Amino acid sequence: MDATFRCEVQVEVVSDWPSLLCDSRHSGGQPPQPWRAPRRSLWQASVEGSVRSAPILYDGLLYVSSLAGFLNAIDTYTGKVRWRFKTMAPIHSTPSLNSGKVLVTCDGGRLYAIDATSGTKTWDVPTDAEVWTSAIVSKDTIFFGDTSGHMQAVSSADGALQWKRALGGKIYSTACIAGQQVFVGCSDGKMYSMDAKSGNILWKTATGDGIDSSPAVAKQTLFVGSLDYFFYAIDTVNGAIRWQYEAELGITSSPAVSGDLVVFGCKGGVLRALNVQTGKVIWAQRLGQAITAPPVISGSTVWIQSGITYALNLADGNILWRAGLGNSLQSAPVVTETAIYLASMEGDVYALA
Repeated sequence: MDATFRCEVQVEVVSDWPSLLCDSRHSGGQPPQPWRAPRRSLWQASVEGSVRSAPILYDGLLYVSSLAGFLNAIDTYTGKVRWRFKTMAPIHSTPSLNSGKVLVTCDGGRLYAIDATSGTKTWDVPTDAEVWTSAIVSKDTIFFGDTSGHMQAVSSADGALQWKRALGGKIYSTACIAGQQVFVGCSDGKMYSMDAKSGNILWKTATGDGIDSSPAVAKQTLFVGSLDYFFYAIDTVNGAIRWQYEAELGITSSPAVSGDLVVFGCKGGVLRALNVQTGKVIWAQRLGQAITAPPVISGSTVWIQSGITYALNLADGNILWRAGLGNSLQSAPVVTETAIYLASMEGDVYALA
């Protein structure tokens, strides 16, 4: 179903989506919601600079970062920009929210903590190199990697360094967390598991090429794609590869997990759902353009942006709805009970309901 939109009165939104792919495990999904096609545009806003990262949502504000180096806070009811904060360099990362602070990294090699309400800087931390990864928070500790190959943990209270660990290559993969383990991919082609408290490496597992995508974890299994064309399921306890699946081209799309299915896209333009236990293909849907954005799962629906926005049936992969909004969309959407939020490479932000 192709869609066009008309603008109507706004509706209030109450759901939160505080970090990349919703949470620190990168589940990429919200609690089950019935399928409902968007029928109207609530508002459209513009920010300065191209948007390559996903927005986040918290307490009625949508936070959007851009390559112009701005972090923007947009009122989800009106679409008006409440405040914006200028960093020192372009932002490729998705913000995260913790204890009233928005955390955002930038290419200039800096992590910022910004007051979520006022947009004023609380503190910032310099790093040794560019930071393209998003900051992830667990138990008052912030984790992020940089292009010098260092993974760092700092205090969420003041940014004080807790530990710093050198890995084998540049880090473009945003870490995910389960229990006391931090998982991150690296350009040396390895997945690393580190102790969250000490930074000690617990295990590392090699793939055939660099890992740019961010992993997801569910049922003691780590799911991640590699530039070697393979998608991997890795045991979180010992790093053993449980199964692997070969796609047409390299995988930079991070996965989303729901029940017995893990969903991911590849540069070949195909979105797939595999069984989490066996790696068996449940369905595959060719969308055409290269898929670099992660999917988002909302109940029985998979949302993905690949130039345009698609909604697919989670059970069989059939396309339920699609919409081209006039601009290229490559980042992950934010999906709530009452609205879907999208950001384009041209700097346009949309709210649909």
